[in-house]
Amino acid sequence: MMNQIENEVNTRKGKITHLALLDLRNMRSIDELRNVTSIHLIGTILISDAFQGSLASIPMSHVGTIVTIPEGSKVRQLSGTLKIGGDFLENASGDSEEILVISGELYITSPFTKVGFKSLIITGQLYVPKGSEGALSSVISQMTGQIIYCKSLNYRVFTGNDRFDKDFFSYMKEPITMILMGDYVIESDVTVEILQEKVSEIILMGKLVAANKKLVPLLLALTEEKMGEILFEAQ
Repeated sequence: MMNQIENEVNTRKGKITHLALLDLRNMRSIDELRNVTSIHLIGTILISDAFQGSLASIPMSHVGTIVTIPEGSKVRQLSGTLKIGGDFLENASGDSEEILVISGELYITSPFTKVGFKSLIITGQLYVPKGSEGALSSVISQMTGQIIYCKSLNYRVFTGNDRFDKDFFSYMKEPITMILMGDYVIESDVTVEILQEKVSEIILMGKLVAANKKLVPLLLALTEEKMGEILFEAQ
């Protein structure tokens, strides 16, 4: 990551831009940090607590989260979208002194009973099974993102725009958790019965339209997290 930062500074004359995660923990001095003239369009910045005050002097725009890490800490970073079993968080064969930083979307696909990291810093979204609240709460040191507890670990993640008809749901062998990010339509041929059978829950970040008015109450009941709207529109 240090080479990446140096390349950005050198090729853009001190400007760092368009990165999901910017790790400045390896900056060796305040003078080195001063070589950065601006920071723009960055999802998450990691910086040692020794240089936290110096970061304020750098012009910044469209920066998501600044995370301060104790100097000398061991850090494991996860960004992007990942699906990982619960044994990853248990970290039985890993270093228990590591701090885990989650800055993307992490889907835990199996139960876990403990977290084997020193602490968790969550700036993205963490999807975990219900019942794991106790295991997580004691190790979270910073959180500007979200933890979403799901009934079913059979995730289906959709981004963009789609329409779901009866045939789509009939192909699901087991009930699914529908994670919807965007604008979606449930077609008029979908019945209350098939939706109850095939969908455990809905996580909505966007707009969900039912072409069958009878589905609206059920969609609202199935939605565990709603950041958007659910409504009826005749198609």
